Amino acid sequence: MIREVRGRPLEDIIASDKQNNFQLLRLIAAVMVMENHSHLLLYDKTRDAYNSLYFHISHLGLPSFFFLSGLLVTQSLDHSSSWKHFLWKRILRIYPAACLSVLAAALIMGPVVTTLPLKEYFLSPLLYRYLATCSLLHISFLLPGVFSHSVLGSPAVNASLWTVSMELKLYIGLLLTWQIPVVWRKRLWPPLIIAAIVCYTWKVQYIPVFYRPWFTFGVQFLSGTLCYHYKDKIIIPSYGMILIPLLILFSIWLHIWLYTAYLLIPALVICAGAFAVPWIKKITPKPDLSYGIYVFAFPVQQLVANYLHPAGPLQMLTLSLIAVCPLAILSWYAVEKKALQLKDRIPS
Repeated sequence: MIREVRGRPLEDIIASDKQNNFQLLRLIAAVMVMENHSHLLLYDKTRDAYNSLYFHISHLGLPSFFFLSGLLVTQSLDHSSSWKHFLWKRILRIYPAACLSVLAAALIMGPVVTTLPLKEYFLSPLLYRYLATCSLLHISFLLPGVFSHSVLGSPAVNASLWTVSMELKLYIGLLLTWQIPVVWRKRLWPPLIIAAIVCYTWKVQYIPVFYRPWFTFGVQFLSGTLCYHYKDKIIIPSYGMILIPLLILFSIWLHIWLYTAYLLIPALVICAGAFAVPWIKKITPKPDLSYGIYVFAFPVQQLVANYLHPAGPLQMLTLSLIAVCPLAILSWYAVEKKALQLKDRIPS
């Protein structure tokens, strides 16, 4: 059974959630992002050692998210009855949980932890700029008097939301390029991906910091789109989950991971998505908690760091997970799942 699943084309693997592990991979990626933040943001003796590492397993989190998004969102667009249907489904998936996290931070957490008088808090323009983040078109990171002296060294309330905004822009770009005939899309994506990789790896110092994610995460999204276009040609080998990790280790040893990551991360995600599906399904949580964890994690980690004072990254991650999982479960059952039930009610 396992061999049969792993030997099929990618087309069969992504045809149904029952044929892949993508839901669990998204959950793992969300936890990886939290683990990465636990190291990068917590000022302790392990931080410098972590920053000096050429590679850390949690570095796979965000690139995997974007690749999977490119793959599955392109499938969603291909299966949509119209561009309105596609946008409606994306709105229902992205906005409810993101807006819930923004409103909860601004109207519940903020008034509790702010160092300002409540009247001053609610009259501050910062509050309303943060509430405007619900649009996801422009992200505001600050709330008045909230985390202004954070032990993390950053007053950002939810620094993760910029990636959600970037995703939204990628969806719009994907929809616009969908007007190009498929034969030309297949020919356009490979040279565009190669050009972006070459530009980033050789000229990264000349690229403004603001645009760099488009050359990394944006390219991974585009790679997911390309894999969808060639889904009938991509065969998942039975030895993939042995070969790909070995190639990753070899790349790290040779210090060429900066270049090979563009190929090996998609390969790892695809192989892991097709590996031991019947068994993996048994340990995969039924609710899709990945997005809820992602959009609530950063405010929770700020609270944990500033009020529970964890001894190190592992304790910070553990306490943050204990706190964020109930929020993600609530978000899924109270907001996300109900919103997704409306996906076929296309507004006129």
